[in-house]
Amino acid sequence: MALALVMALVAAGVHADSPMVKDVVLVSTQAADNMADQAEGAGEPERMMRFARKDGGEGALAYPETVKPLQGFAFQLRDAGEGEYAVVEELRPGGARAFSPEGSVQWRLVGKEGEHRFSLLRDGEPLGSFVVKLAVGTDWEADRFSPLFQTLCNQVRGDRSTWNREGRTIEANPTWVRDHIHEMKGYQYWEKDITSFVDELIRLQHPEGFYYEIIGNANHDHQGFVKSKHFLREDDKDLCWIRLEMEADVEYLMVEAAHRIWQATGDDAAMKRRLPSLERALEYDFTDPTRWDAEHGALKRTFSIDTWDFTYGISDHNRRIEPGLPMGIMHGDNSGLYRACLQLAEMLRAAGEKEKADRWQKRGEELRERVNKLCFNGTFYTHQILLQPVDTGVREEDILSLSNAYDINRGLPTHEMAVKIIDEYQRRREVTRATHFAEWFSIQPPYPKFGPYEADHYINGGICGFVAGELAKAAFHHGREAYAADILNRVDGLVTRDGGIRFHYDNSGKDIGGGPAGWSAAAVLSALVEGLAGIQDESTLFRTVTVAPRFPAAGIAHANICLRYGPSGAYVAMEYAHEDHRITVRLCGNPDMYHVKILLPEGVQEAALSDAPGNGTPTGIQTIENARYFTLDLPALDKTGGGVVCVVMY
Repeated sequence: MALALVMALVAAGVHADSPMVKDVVLVSTQAADNMADQAEGAGEPERMMRFARKDGGEGALAYPETVKPLQGFAFQLRDAGEGEYAVVEELRPGGARAFSPEGSVQWRLVGKEGEHRFSLLRDGEPLGSFVVKLAVGTDWEADRFSPLFQTLCNQVRGDRSTWNREGRTIEANPTWVRDHIHEMKGYQYWEKDITSFVDELIRLQHPEGFYYEIIGNANHDHQGFVKSKHFLREDDKDLCWIRLEMEADVEYLMVEAAHRIWQATGDDAAMKRRLPSLERALEYDFTDPTRWDAEHGALKRTFSIDTWDFTYGISDHNRRIEPGLPMGIMHGDNSGLYRACLQLAEMLRAAGEKEKADRWQKRGEELRERVNKLCFNGTFYTHQILLQPVDTGVREEDILSLSNAYDINRGLPTHEMAVKIIDEYQRRREVTRATHFAEWFSIQPPYPKFGPYEADHYINGGICGFVAGELAKAAFHHGREAYAADILNRVDGLVTRDGGIRFHYDNSGKDIGGGPAGWSAAAVLSALVEGLAGIQDESTLFRTVTVAPRFPAAGIAHANICLRYGPSGAYVAMEYAHEDHRITVRLCGNPDMYHVKILLPEGVQEAALSDAPGNGTPTGIQTIENARYFTLDLPALDKTGGGVVCVVMY
């Protein structure tokens, strides 16, 4: 059936039968009636505003004390007596709603968090005012994955610890900054402090440009794994700061953290203060002989398993870089450095440093070109490009390693390359189905032995929860939506079985630990919110946001999603409903501009935008592999969080 598409931009005190949108939203359809019924039952009245009737008796208006963004609820008149009644939100006086003395009014609250004041009118005269509180919080209510979402959030929260240094409180989530930054994909949506650990590491930046990565007590055992310059022991504070020298990812991850912090806080001044340190850190990566391979023009590390922290052929208590140790170029380090260059350029540009921004942008793009030529083997990224021969019993170009999923989400491969990587994961799932419960490999095939670990043990072939999340998100973004949803379904089954996701599994699906479960939880949270719900901040404070709901891939017909940055309270909320031949998406929050991409049901090929006024700017049909998205730009009508509605008829 050809798709007839109606999209309307409306002022957001909006409800199903508002005079402002009645003709566009087509409330006479059965689907709209069903939606109104759902809205009426969504919020039970909790408060009463009493007033004198014309005959001297007493009437009342019932209303809820607290509601969520876009949640449908009712104002209900009781014993009101004669008169023409209306309710109006004082922030939006043009949205007055009339109703009969014994009737009710349906409403959806949007805009600023906190108290919204309303007035009740009779015959145009005010009878009194009352307040409904808009409670905004990160939330997932949908046909699928609601318990999963809450469990994952709780797991990320469980990794938090508090430290003190020189009168400053440091919140670490958890105590290795790498894990802390990976878990920021989750806790940025609720924690108020997402900056203190990162800023303390910036204060302690080594003169050479590198950062420490671990916070611990003064007797932390890992200080014995490195040279003296790679740890700072503060006995008077019972603190120790440690950098495992062989790790090549800390500096570019710190740029990622600074960028996320900037988005969530909107603090331009603090962002600018961090820039000199971040530039020194990336300059260190590009120039220090222990980090940079001048011959190939790429970041290098000792020969480790992907991004892990022990070197082939030596004790795992030696985390140093020493003469004679095997070295290699690992694709994941370089995808992280590439994206860090682009993120640094974006921040520099926002700070007015255009020349520096252009330099880092060019540096990143040139790195991408070199690494794609060097490391991509036609199907995926070769595990390590070894800089000297090492006989391990396995060919490096056969090993599919965990950073392939990260590479896609960092933008290193082209779309065509990304699809090849995702399809290789699916192929290996089939090949290994009899021996491996999932294809979220650390590496595959494993080495006969690497360090203390035999094949298929721990990082030498184990199955990683965080790879599941990164791979699902990559698949959502590259036209493999059904595969991405399948990964989430399987993760949901594991979480239901075990009460949470695990960091590492053996090949049978048994928990083998080895790291913070919150890392895996945050990766899957990111797949849910950025992949399945498709909400991505394209600026800071959600001022410009992409909303690409992909719910048909997971069989979800109804969803209410809200993401709220913990430090600033900036938020974006979405209500999604798919009934019969109709998809309705309501949006509200901080955005000035919504870039909307609606995944069309399978088999739908045609779309048309109605000529109703105020529809935003259609940008057409976007085809990604076999998936088709209707796309348009919807600017917010006002600066008060006013929402938008788009209705898809097909």
